[in-house]
Amino acid sequence: MLDKVKDLYQLKKQATALQKELGQTIIEATSPDDLIKVEVSADMKIQSINIDDSYFSVDKKEQLEFQLKNVLSSAFAQAQQVAANKMKEMGGLDSLLGGLDKFKIYKNKNTNS
Repeated sequence: MLDKVKDLYQLKKQATALQKELGQTIIEATSPDDLIKVEVSADMKIQSINIDDSYFSVDKKEQLEFQLKNVLSSAFAQAQQVAANKMKEMGGLDSLLGGLDKFKIYKNKNTNS
């Protein structure tokens, strides 16, 4: 039983370290015209959005929406890749979850599901 508690502690410690590192890793994406810049962390949180003043006119609304969507999509795709690489560096998901197969999950026999 003590080994299981130690394994859970190590699992939590690894997950916490990974989450902290992802939060500190910033990815920057810009529009092709360099007028929109977005920064997201590898834990998928938007850190900043910078839009050049030239986009703030009614006739550029659609262009702004289109470019912002593309820049955000690019930033999040890069953040996902960075997170996946960081997990691989730590031994992958199997390493983080490897200890869980040691724990038995009991199903309540009295449920009608």
